[in-house]
Amino acid sequence: MISINRWFSIFYLLPIFFELYKDMFSKEVDEFERLVRYKTSNIVLYIVICMSVTFLLLGLFPTRDIYYFYILFPLLLRSLLYIGYFYRRKRVIKVTGYTLFIMLSIFILLSHGFTKESLFECVVPLLILISTWVSIYYRLVGGVMFFGYFLVFSFYIFRGTLNVGKVLVYSLLGTVLLFLSVQSVRKEEKI
Repeated sequence: MISINRWFSIFYLLPIFFELYKDMFSKEVDEFERLVRYKTSNIVLYIVICMSVTFLLLGLFPTRDIYYFYILFPLLLRSLLYIGYFYRRKRVIKVTGYTLFIMLSIFILLSHGFTKESLFECVVPLLILISTWVSIYYRLVGGVMFFGYFLVFSFYIFRGTLNVGKVLVYSLLGTVLLFLSVQSVRKEEKI
């Protein structure tokens, strides 16, 4: 949408306003939630600083994609860490895995339509859907599957020349795959 009209980038401000509203005006926040918000925000801050240093070391020249990175990546990482702290393992895997499946499927259909290419590329979302189901019931197998996808994805991203667009895609998709791998092997505490 932003490639059609740059004013669509205003929609990036909506999640930020929602987060600010929750932080400033929500009266139903207990101490644990306040601690989790503080902790996740600090972790995201340090990771974004490390990524900025990496950009400088690699000599990646800033383009418009770097702005997308600094808007999307911190929001994604904070949301993943937040739900990882608050919800049980099965719920986190279901929500994250099914959302990733839906978003990749929509992206493939919007970019290629109903063609042979889109049929071939739909294998990736189907593998993620199957891995999500497997990791709900079999922790270690699901964790190994997601970590394997992360390694294969890392290989394909870093095998050619590195640019900001590749780093953006890697940071968004690779982070989710690694998060799903860690959440899959996480042990639930008995209540």
